[in-house]
Amino acid sequence: MSDTSIDYESLQSVSLPGSSFSAPNFLTSSWDSIENWFGGKNADTAGMTPSMTKTAQTGQAMRNLGLFTAIVGGIGSAFGAYYSAKAAQYQQKSQASAFAFQSDMASINSSRAEKTAESILEAGKSQVANYTMQAGQRRAGAVAAIGARGIALGPGSAAEVIASMDIEKDINVLNINSNTTRQAWAAREQGTDYQNEALLDRVSAVNAKRSADSISPASAAVTSLIGTATQVAGEWDWNRWMKQRMAAGSPVPQIGIG
Repeated sequence: MSDTSIDYESLQSVSLPGSSFSAPNFLTSSWDSIENWFGGKNADTAGMTPSMTKTAQTGQAMRNLGLFTAIVGGIGSAFGAYYSAKAAQYQQKSQASAFAFQSDMASINSSRAEKTAESILEAGKSQVANYTMQAGQRRAGAVAAIGARGIALGPGSAAEVIASMDIEKDINVLNINSNTTRQAWAAREQGTDYQNEALLDRVSAVNAKRSADSISPASAAVTSLIGTATQVAGEWDWNRWMKQRMAAGSPVPQIGIG
């Protein structure tokens, strides 16, 4: 049977393969080990003079601090990327809801415009009926008056009076129908505009919803962490390379201006 016990002592530090660099576990390690790590006490000072040891430990402390800052900053960036993506996702969902509401309102306005057009047409029909009835009554009164005077409705002025009344009635009916049709057409044209607006808002709502679904806060956080891990790995490899050069007695490259 394989040994499945956990060596908790091995969890007290974090290290990378192929490197002598290690970091304490900041959750479980003692304060002394953490303080020593920040002080560069984990530097390889074998065979060094006291002054060289102090210099090596100072350099190691600066590298440790740099790595620690990079890791903490990377974690902060990951949280920032996560919540930034989450905020963008909420914003897209809010826009989708707003577009959906606008689409519904435009559809309602389109229905109202159609009802308005139908009401205008019905009102026009009623107006034509009322006017036709009134015109018929006036014509009948004129015929009766002419007959009472003993004037025959044959060719002549009496017939022309009745004919002119009929023509006037037809013209007025045409005007009523024309005005009614024009007003109803304007209402329906506005209804069509509302329908187009509803369609565009519905498409915008769908696009905003898809955009919100395409945003992954977890992926943004992971991507940020990968970038941080790449940076930390580079720093770690640089530390290992520097230690190898120092152990081999090779000159350390100087970085500066000039």
